[in-house]
Amino acid sequence: MPAKKTDQSTKLIIKVQTGVTESGKAKYSQRSFASINPATADDGLLTVGKSISELQKYPAGVIMRQDVCTLDEA
Repeated sequence: MPAKKTDQSTKLIIKVQTGVTESGKAKYSQRSFASINPATADDGLLTVGKSISELQKYPAGVIMRQDVCTLDEA
């Protein structure tokens, strides 16, 4: 039987570079923004992520989208 996917929630995650480790690798922290409408287009979410990144003290390393869905039998 085919599966039916239902979007439940979306989260915007921005990894910011907060420094450098003793070995010289970048050190990151995450900023998470929950309760994003799952129907939001990827381009729109990227634009929002970049805008939020410009307000941060530290530079953005990665902007991510995390979706949670339920699966049921169709």
